[in-house]
Amino acid sequence: MAKFKVRSEKNDSVNKTIRFPQNLNERISQIAQENDTTFTSVVLQACEYALDNMDDNKFKDEKDSKG
Repeated sequence: MAKFKVRSEKNDSVNKTIRFPQNLNERISQIAQENDTTFTSVVLQACEYALDNMDDNKFKDEKDSKG
């Protein structure tokens, strides 16, 4: 499995409300700060990575599966 690497980028988005356990919030905030990016960017990238690397590839991003 490929390693997860945080990148800095901005995309169009929609607003969602989500609650994080305090320890997860702190971990994500630290990663964002260390990589000079936003909390939101880290969360989105982690979600994309998780979906793209699931055993069931039906959640894989279509743009990544076009060859």
